[in-house]
Amino acid sequence: MPAKVVSLINLKGGVAKTTTTVQLAECLASQFSKNVLVIDLDPQTNATIALIGEEKWDELDRKKQTVFQMFKDKIDKTAYFQVQQAIQKGVSNLNLNTLSLLPSSIKLIDIQDRLHEIPLNTSYKIAPMEVLKHYIKPYLNNYDYVLIDCPPNLGNITQNGIEISDYFLIPTIPDKLSTYGVPQIIKSIYTFARERHLNIKCLGLIITKYQKTSTRHNNVKDYELPTRFKESFRRLSLDPAPIFNTFIPQANQITDAMDFEMELGTFKQKYGYGDLNKYVIEMTREFIQYAG
Repeated sequence: MPAKVVSLINLKGGVAKTTTTVQLAECLASQFSKNVLVIDLDPQTNATIALIGEEKWDELDRKKQTVFQMFKDKIDKTAYFQVQQAIQKGVSNLNLNTLSLLPSSIKLIDIQDRLHEIPLNTSYKIAPMEVLKHYIKPYLNNYDYVLIDCPPNLGNITQNGIEISDYFLIPTIPDKLSTYGVPQIIKSIYTFARERHLNIKCLGLIITKYQKTSTRHNNVKDYELPTRFKESFRRLSLDPAPIFNTFIPQANQITDAMDFEMELGTFKQKYGYGDLNKYVIEMTREFIQYAG
C-alpha cells in the first residue's frame, strides 16, 4: 500500500509540534511495527537532533547531506545532495530499525528568501514548492508512514511538505495564543491545495502540554477550541476533522525524552511507566485510525 504522508503544522512555536512528530514516529515504529520516515523541514532542526544527536547531524551537515543542501543544489545548480545517502536508517536512541530520518539544518534559514530563484535555475522544471517531491517521491512507498515536521509558517519550505502530503495534523496547547492561528492554517492549506490541485485533508488536531488542573486549559479544550475548530471547516463548506480524544499532558519526562543523549532501553522507559507512555500509545492508535 502507498505510504501515508502527514505534515505536522502550527504557526506558533513551542506547542510540542516536533515532540509530537518524534513521539508518533517512535511509537509507530516500536509499538506498532510500522516502517516510518521523518522528514525534518524545520530550520530549528529539533527533530533531527532528537533522533540522531548533534554529532551525527554535524557530520551530515558538513557532508552536504541535509535538506538545506537539497534546496541549495537547486538554487546554485550543484549536485552535492544524494537522497539515499542523506536518509539515515535505524535512528532514535531506542535503536529502531524501522525508523528513518531525512535531516534538516539550521542553514535553511539562510536560503529561505532565495527559493524563488529555483524555477529560473532549473529551466522552470521545478517550482519552489516541488523540490522535496522531486527528490523523495521515488522512495515514499518504502514506508508505511512519512511524518513531516514543518516550520511554524506557511512559506515555501512548509509548502514542500504540503505538496506531498495526504494529510496535515495540528498539534496545539489548549490556550488562546496557541489556538489563535488554527483557522488560518486550515484556510490557507485548503486554498493552497485547490490552487495546486492537491488532495490533502486535515487529519485532526492534537492537544499537547495539557494541564488538567488549569481552568484555562479546560475551558479552551472543552468549549472554545471545539467551536473554533468546527467553524473553520464550516466556513469552507467542509466536514470537520476530529480533535483527538487523547490529550498529551505537560510532563517533564515527555520533554526529557527529546534528549538523544539519554541512555534508554525501551519505549516505556523513555516515555514513562504507568499511564504516561500510554498517552503516546493511545494518541498513535488514534493517528492510525484516522490516517488508515
